[in-house]
Amino acid sequence: MNNDSQLPIADARVLAAMRAVNPPIEKLMTDRLSLRIEVRRTQQELDAADRQIAELRCFRDVQIPRYIAVAKFASLTAAGILLAALIIALFSGLIEVKTTSSLLASLILPLWITDQAERAFGRWHLFLGRPPMFVPASANI
Repeated sequence: MNNDSQLPIADARVLAAMRAVNPPIEKLMTDRLSLRIEVRRTQQELDAADRQIAELRCFRDVQIPRYIAVAKFASLTAAGILLAALIIALFSGLIEVKTTSSLLASLILPLWITDQAERAFGRWHLFLGRPPMFVPASANI
């Protein structure tokens, strides 16, 4: 049953089935190119998302704790100076005890706010003779 005749295939359905099973090489190459372009675009989007995550992680893990440390230092310095001025004013008779208590309460508020921020993000530990060390909030639990 050898059919070596060069007769064209007359049935369009058989021809369509053969083309579906064995697509032309040009179609395969264009599909491959489009897949490569899509993979490249997806990889670029993934790299951009990774960069954005790294920037946000740096902001959360480095910059916010530094801002908290600066705010705590400023509030501690201001509270110390104002506390010394209040003590001098109290003992020299410039102000009464009633006003001193409300002023002391207003000095504690910025320290409480920075303490809440440290609980959320982490704390700086200061040592004598060693560099400061930051302990993230996840390690405080």
